[in-house]
Amino acid sequence: MNKFKTLLIKDWHISKKSLLMPFWITAAFYLLIVLSVAVGYFRGDIPFNEFKMEGEMAVPAIIYAINIGLFSLPGFIILIFTITLTQSALNEDVRKNCELFHRSQPVSVWWRSLSKYTIGIGGNWAVLLIIAIFNFIVINTILAFFGQTDFYASLSGFAQGFLSFAKIGLLLGSLTYFCSAVFKDKAFFQGVAILLGINFLFLIVNVLLGWKLPLPLKYIIDLFSFTSFSNFDGDPTMINLPELINGMWNKLIFNWKTLLQIGVSGALFAAATLIYDHKEVK
Repeated sequence: MNKFKTLLIKDWHISKKSLLMPFWITAAFYLLIVLSVAVGYFRGDIPFNEFKMEGEMAVPAIIYAINIGLFSLPGFIILIFTITLTQSALNEDVRKNCELFHRSQPVSVWWRSLSKYTIGIGGNWAVLLIIAIFNFIVINTILAFFGQTDFYASLSGFAQGFLSFAKIGLLLGSLTYFCSAVFKDKAFFQGVAILLGINFLFLIVNVLLGWKLPLPLKYIIDLFSFTSFSNFDGDPTMINLPELINGMWNKLIFNWKTLLQIGVSGALFAAATLIYDHKEVK
């Protein structure tokens, strides 16, 4: 475990700039918001004293939706940086001509691979969580200032928003990590291009020959699909919030699809490590 800890520290230092970049983007975004609000306030364009939510259930339901929504921007930023880190995880040493040196070290390939996988995916999870906690504090402090608070709704929205993006990050990162074991450069884009090519080929064969070959892209999109939050449609005062939250937990975590997503992610990691382990070192 000491060797694995050392590997994690090494990979953290290698990936530190990419992992810290979302913090700078978030800081710039907040600076832009503060400047916009300040300008709007002094110009009288923002009527703070008119901020009010009506209805017995409207406040908790809207607070719940707001706390899910606070993941939208940082979540997509983190997905981009997850791709950036994992697509170079197993091919960076090849490009830098130092693979032979690293492979000669007395460390298992599996430990090295797990370290890169953990930093590429888990590191971005940690960054997302830190940014989200900061957003959570800011947003709910503002809501509390206007007298709109509901801890259960806020915490439920926060947890479900984080887990939604964490699941997508796990799958996307695992797929990109697998591509990094196969392709030397721009692994994600090459993997997507080949997948689209295979899907297009199957589609042509089905049309010309009347076959019913399964389209791989359809299954992958279904595997990656976000949990639907469509129950927010309609009048928020008619929402049964505890029932909605429990239903979302069942859709998000407590189902067979979650096990399938975890299993596929694990299989992609194992396959990537095996391919990397059996590649000829040049």
